[in-house]
Amino acid sequence: MKSIIIINDHSPESEHAAIFALVMAQRLGVNIILANLPVLKLTTDEYGWTETFPEIDDAVAVDSKLMKNLLERKMLHQGFKPVIQELSLSCETRDLYRLASENEILMVIKGLDEFLPQALLNVNLAINNLLHKIQVPLLIIPSSWSENELKRMVYLTDVRFCGIGTVKFLANLATCWDANLVIAHSAASGLPLMETSQAEEVFNEEVSRQICYKKLFLNMLDQDGATDTLEVVVSEMKADLLVLVDQHFHFNFLTQQYFKDKCSLYNPVPILIFPS
Repeated sequence: MKSIIIINDHSPESEHAAIFALVMAQRLGVNIILANLPVLKLTTDEYGWTETFPEIDDAVAVDSKLMKNLLERKMLHQGFKPVIQELSLSCETRDLYRLASENEILMVIKGLDEFLPQALLNVNLAINNLLHKIQVPLLIIPSSWSENELKRMVYLTDVRFCGIGTVKFLANLATCWDANLVIAHSAASGLPLMETSQAEEVFNEEVSRQICYKKLFLNMLDQDGATDTLEVVVSEMKADLLVLVDQHFHFNFLTQQYFKDKCSLYNPVPILIFPS
């Protein structure tokens, strides 16, 4: 069965992100791997957790405060109850790479205090150490985001290069919340602009027909550069999940704005970053 990895550095941001990760796992019907840094003490029995992943032969089960919290919340849920595997990692990148190679990992989730000065640096480190190494999507949860559901997911891309595999992944995610999934078209640098009719034709023939998700829409962003793309996506379009592909279609510019220059102007929402 597929699993979600939660990075737990024992910070309030990690706990905040893990609570949403549990909700997501319950809706998607996937298991959870709570990846702890650093090594923690063993105390498993009193919480009644005995399931393990047999494919991880040298896994070390531990009970952190966050693990106890997740288990308690898990038992209150009336629907699907994911298996929660807690591991102590000696080396984040190496051990996560091993977990990803031995398990079917859906995504990695990491909490972030976006108001700290080093926020953008932390994002870049997470991308370099996680996204590039294990080649699965990285979901970054801002500490100030307080929702537990997704209603409007916005994938910023050039519709001519819209990744069908990425859209299928997002449609599956959107289905769990019956959320709108919006392809926000912004022309890739150096490419000619598209007329609305041309973009709609590409969207209908090359994207929508292959995905068949009833709430999949196309939104043409202003392509003259006069508007603030980030403001349009997060504020005007009311996105509660921003989707980007690493290093594609204004990625560096937008992430710098989002985490450094303009974070205080918006109510930050989670960002799902796919490997390039």
